[in-house]
Amino acid sequence: MSANELLDNLQVILKAASTKCFVVDEKFPSKFIETNPSKIYHSYVKFMTKHVAEDGVSIKDEETLELTTISQKFDEHAYKVEKNGFYKLYHDITLVCLNLINFYAPGSRFYQMVDKFYRFATELLLRECYKIGVQLTSIEDNIEKEVEEEEDDNLEKNELSEAISLDFIKISTCYKLPTTQTYHIKTKDHDLFSSIISKSILDHRPQELPNSHFEINNIIPQTNLFEEAPRLGFIAANTSNIPDPTLPPTEMMSRFLHPNWYALPTTTWLSYGDYKSWAPPFDENGTVMDSTTRGEIWLKKLGYNEIINEKAKGEENEKCITTSELEEKDETLKLEDNKTNDSTEESDETDTTKIQETDNGSTETEKPVIKLENIYKWQPGNYIEKDEIECFENGTEDQLINEILSKIQGLRKIRIKKKISKPTNEESKLYYKAKRLLKEIVINKEITNLPRNHVRYMPVLQANYNGSIPVVRAQPTRRRKYKK
Repeated sequence: MSANELLDNLQVILKAASTKCFVVDEKFPSKFIETNPSKIYHSYVKFMTKHVAEDGVSIKDEETLELTTISQKFDEHAYKVEKNGFYKLYHDITLVCLNLINFYAPGSRFYQMVDKFYRFATELLLRECYKIGVQLTSIEDNIEKEVEEEEDDNLEKNELSEAISLDFIKISTCYKLPTTQTYHIKTKDHDLFSSIISKSILDHRPQELPNSHFEINNIIPQTNLFEEAPRLGFIAANTSNIPDPTLPPTEMMSRFLHPNWYALPTTTWLSYGDYKSWAPPFDENGTVMDSTTRGEIWLKKLGYNEIINEKAKGEENEKCITTSELEEKDETLKLEDNKTNDSTEESDETDTTKIQETDNGSTETEKPVIKLENIYKWQPGNYIEKDEIECFENGTEDQLINEILSKIQGLRKIRIKKKISKPTNEESKLYYKAKRLLKEIVINKEITNLPRNHVRYMPVLQANYNGSIPVVRAQPTRRRKYKK
């Protein structure tokens, strides 16, 4: 693989790596170039101070300041190996990452993504530069120098390897891994340390401490990672059967009992005997399933059957009513045909009797059916007044709610002055009225379109270990009683 092909492959990799942090598509000045990689930040600050206006925010000559992106430079083939393409790519990546990291808040999501992209891109460039340099040097050693054409090829390859090696030296001397840091604070009892602070090496802003009492500690990396850990024989002394009474005991954790040594219950599936088909609402430790899933299961198991039965009952009642109405109409028509030849007086009497009969029949049919279930389920909030219906028709329900709440507040103040704990009938009536209005307003909104988070976990009984691991207890010693 040639070096230019490698740069094309790097373009694909860097574009895929910057899909979330957008480093490749971030704009930066195209005319800014710094040959020394350690001075990129300071020279860029000097470069931008020339173009910034007096207010420190806007740019003087924004039209003359040409901007470009890394992806645009890739399309224009600006990164060529012969013209220090690897270093130019590293220069542009560090410049864009400097701008983004000093823009975002420390520790934020985009801050960490840009820092991760910078470390990934620089390590990738170092590895690929080293790999190509090794390949070129191995090819140069194997080529014979007898023919002139081969000598010309060797000169070109020597120049290419020198350019790549210079780029590699520039990048490797400037790239440093940041030292991990933590916050430290001293308390009355002991010292406290925080987790690792995720600060980038490109962040040149001063470190802001969360409190004036905090300090920053640098974590020193371990150098003895490949050394063997000390064994237990070096820690505990070799004692004979009769230990020396002057020495302290060397036995560690004499009364230690591991939780796995106990006969503890294992994880089991929930079993409810005859009610296995029904979802378990809770176990001994707390709720297993939420109310939404239990409601859905109830609807599938029982709710649909109740809806179907009620629908069938309603259809049967409608059929009975229609048949009774048709029979009454037929009877009235027959009576009218038979009594057309009678006198007017008799017709009047018959009309009155018919009206009375129809009235009696209507009263008999229209007798209200009172269900004890409805009386039992009735609540004070079920009563609806006329002003509630009018306010919903006129669209003034918010005004009515405000009036009711102000009345409740006034009654409550009077009740508290008189030191009465229970609310009056009027206050409770207004409370139920306001509650009913608010319920209707909420129901009118389309609540069904709101997203619901379904629980995807299977109900399982988990064995919980309460308490802590036993430790060595201090043996109480008896004190001698001294006589005065």
